Amino acid sequence: MASNLFVIIVAVIPFLSSPVICDDTTWQVTAKSRLEISGATNINQFRCLSINYEGQDTIKETCDGETGEPALNGEIVMKSSGFDCHNSIMTRDFARTVNANAFPEIRIKFISLKRDFSVKNENRLFGKVEITLAGKSKLYSVSCVVKEENEESKHLEGNRTFHFSDFGLEPPQKLFGAVKVKDAVSVDFHLKLRSI
Repeated sequence: MASNLFVIIVAVIPFLSSPVICDDTTWQVTAKSRLEISGATNINQFRCLSINYEGQDTIKETCDGETGEPALNGEIVMKSSGFDCHNSIMTRDFARTVNANAFPEIRIKFISLKRDFSVKNENRLFGKVEITLAGKSKLYSVSCVVKEENEESKHLEGNRTFHFSDFGLEPPQKLFGAVKVKDAVSVDFHLKLRSI
């Protein structure tokens, strides 16, 4: 009786919650994915959305050899000049700020995203993310949510705040310093994954 109950419980635990259903899988980050960098000036807010992402990157789901728990690892690469800030001046200033000509790529590397079983939300993952901007890399803690759409597709989303100064960058200023972009910005990622 007790063993039957255990089998039933294991069978209904969702994605990423049990070593029984852990399989090594490669997920392609599709072109439907998007990355948004948002911040504020002393006057208003701005949002810069990634455009023309080609969807060639992959996320690996692997099983820990000791615990059997799954973990997600992978990297996405965006063009530094491939962001639309919905304002031609801000778009140009953003590209200039991140030194897009000298450093044409912005990289976001996910390092061992795993479940924390002390957290009730079984779809929330925790780990590290390495952001490479203007040739410098910084490591941050991150939490994100993975949503299973069907057996072949998932949606990974989350956000992380960082500072331009973390990468030795100066936020842009306009009108002789009357308009100043604040140092803190937020990266929101919405990755559409498809198994390959």
